[in-house]
Amino acid sequence: MQTEKGMTVGVWVEQWFTQRVGKWSPNTEGGYRNLICNHIIPGVGRARLTGLTARRIQSFYKRISQNGLGPRSVWCVHLILRRCLDEACREGRLLLNPARLCAVPQTEEHQTIPLRLGQLQRYLNAAETLGALPIIYIGLTSGLRQCELLTLSWADFHVHCRYILKGKRLLALNDKAAGLLADMPPFEQPHVFLNPKTGEAYRLHEFYYLHKRILKEARLPWVAFRDLQRQCMEVGI
Repeated sequence: MQTEKGMTVGVWVEQWFTQRVGKWSPNTEGGYRNLICNHIIPGVGRARLTGLTARRIQSFYKRISQNGLGPRSVWCVHLILRRCLDEACREGRLLLNPARLCAVPQTEEHQTIPLRLGQLQRYLNAAETLGALPIIYIGLTSGLRQCELLTLSWADFHVHCRYILKGKRLLALNDKAAGLLADMPPFEQPHVFLNPKTGEAYRLHEFYYLHKRILKEARLPWVAFRDLQRQCMEVGI
């Protein structure tokens, strides 16, 4: 067994992943395994955990991008590496996460084509079928940023007055959004929207896969959630 000082990035990433197997959906777990085994471990796995630098990570991102890995996959590699190094920091194995110092390659989304009203309704119907209509509808119509939506607490809501107070921003709720909130079961946790698989607030990558699943269920082309939010607020769904 390697000592803490001699532990490599590969050993730590494998340990981090193994401890979480079974906590993700099969698709998420398979995707993580593919990126870890085929890219992260071959790319930076031999480096000592305490010797990994932002410069080496940046070179790694550039190399896998030049070798043909798509921008979204490079972004996912970055998210995985950042999360497992964050955990190393929490356990005291690292003082600083070097992945957080890197300039991450921007993803190149497909050109956004506005959805028609019927397509927007199909998206909402799919969200309802998957049991995710409250978080999706309020996210699309309230003007909340994704990070605000996922960390929203019941204290931020004033359902009877139909508004959200988030920081210094006062965001109005329409009738349907207020009704969805009022119909939600009594809350026992501070966060409004919980991932049913974990019982905790959604993380960004979990919400991304939820949105992607809804699009697939509704048989719709890719559109980023922030772009869909902009469309929905313009048409006033």
